Amino acid sequence: MNYSKLVGWLGSLVILSACVPSYASVRYGRDDYYGRDYYGQRVVEIYDYSPDYYGDWRYNYRRWSPVVIYEYNGRYYPNRFRGARPLQVYRNRSGYFLPPRDRDWSRAERRFDSRRRPTEGDYRRARPRH
Repeated sequence: MNYSKLVGWLGSLVILSACVPSYASVRYGRDDYYGRDYYGQRVVEIYDYSPDYYGDWRYNYRRWSPVVIYEYNGRYYPNRFRGARPLQVYRNRSGYFLPPRDRDWSRAERRFDSRRRPTEGDYRRARPRH
């Protein structure tokens, strides 16, 4: 048998297969470009309290729902996982926002867990409402 022809034929087959394009399936969805981190976990945005947007807290805070989110490496997640710090914020029709920084508010609101109070870094990372 002529091995040189066989080796030449197999070599050209390998080279030819490398030139054929390969296809991969890619799924594009609603959360693929926004709302997920590198590992596929859903990320939530938090906003700073704005009386112009949310109303005066003295009249509106009972409509706000206190919720716990979790901070890890400067990002906020709705689900708990190891190493994440629990943080209590409020949720309204338009998303998550930090509590007001008013001294009277801390005395009036009894549903808020002071152990999960936002830090100064949380207030710096919060997005402003315009």
